[in-house]
Amino acid sequence: MTVQNNFLESLKLIGSKPGLERLDSKLGLERIKFLLEKSTVDYEKIPVVHIAGTNGKGSVATFISKILGQSEYKVGFYVSPHLIDIYERIQIKDKNIPPNEFDKILSELKYYCEEAEKLKNIGSPTFFEILTAISIIYFARKKVDIIVSEVGLGGRLDATNILNGKAIAITNISYDHQDILGNTKEQILIEKAGIIKKDSKVSSCIDLELAPLLENICKDKNVPLYLFNRDFNTIQKKISFEGSVFDYHSNENLFKDVKIKMIGKHQITNAACAINLAESLVSFGFKINEESIRKGLKKSIWPGRFQLLKKDPMILVDVAHNVAGVKTLSDTFNELISDSKTLLLVGISIDKDLEGILAELSKISKRIVLTTLPPRCASINSLESIAKKYFSEINSFEDPLNAFDYCMSNLKSGERLLITGSIYVAGYILKGRNLLGNRK
Repeated sequence: MTVQNNFLESLKLIGSKPGLERLDSKLGLERIKFLLEKSTVDYEKIPVVHIAGTNGKGSVATFISKILGQSEYKVGFYVSPHLIDIYERIQIKDKNIPPNEFDKILSELKYYCEEAEKLKNIGSPTFFEILTAISIIYFARKKVDIIVSEVGLGGRLDATNILNGKAIAITNISYDHQDILGNTKEQILIEKAGIIKKDSKVSSCIDLELAPLLENICKDKNVPLYLFNRDFNTIQKKISFEGSVFDYHSNENLFKDVKIKMIGKHQITNAACAINLAESLVSFGFKINEESIRKGLKKSIWPGRFQLLKKDPMILVDVAHNVAGVKTLSDTFNELISDSKTLLLVGISIDKDLEGILAELSKISKRIVLTTLPPRCASINSLESIAKKYFSEINSFEDPLNAFDYCMSNLKSGERLLITGSIYVAGYILKGRNLLGNRK
């Protein structure tokens, strides 16, 4: 195997091993800037929708990209992490980057990475920075009309912040990655709001208690801010396993009976944020009408987000992985299901609030199967020591596929299975048991 192939395979290995990409995490824009300058692609004039926040980023990105697609725009879509394979992170017109295109750009970047590594003031680019560079180079060469990009971590120093966002979304703020972003919601918001650029417009679904801080940030940058439940709002009409229905209202529009396939009141909020982003894009000259908005929202699916995989027996997956996300999951679950006939299959990343997550999950059921996926996930012993405080029946398996097989063999009559706690564990099970390709 050549040195070139070693480089390609090592990067793809990181992408295929859950959580390894975070092990080399370091924030800053100098390395991504170096890579893009070396590549000489012209990307700076491409309009960008940039989305930061603790939860909901991928859903908002999916909604707005589908709206733009229905408006006949060529959309470059960049999200992370992936659920099944690395190529799904980079898409144009709903199609993953072809592996040969990925490898071609990655081969070019190899030499720039080696050059950067020799420079003390720059250093070796990280996995996420290389992946971000691949996405931007790919989008620029394919001449996309617009890029929709989710922030990887934080915002201010995230590699995606090399992009010049025009329509900006801050979805919500809760506690996650405090070791990097800060120990208060205010500190976390400041980091995430670092993606706000001059001449941009900001849509946000943050709690109104944080609104004054975000208003001051926007005022300092002289950009308008549109807040959910102040400048735009929704009326929930229906939530079921078939999806959700709501009315949307802003100063610009009133849309009645908007339909989405994604489930839960939080997805209604995310869809509203996407509609507001579309309104901002219209003010920037994009041609987006009500029909495109409705069709785009209705076509939006974001795999792994309160998703019904199978009806009989019922198998659900939700990749909620922090306390705020799991609380939203338990609220949605208990709104739709009145009984406790649920078996939980759970793995949790080692850097999360294990007790907070398990305590919240115990509101759904007292039966749990624990699993892990090194090096990213917490050990079985760590999970068991906490779970015994909240659950009456606990079983554990080191291998997630064995855990899933046990669950399927031990579901009681009328019981459903919920896979949750970690996107890495969920993706491993969905891929290993072909659950996304075998929905009934």
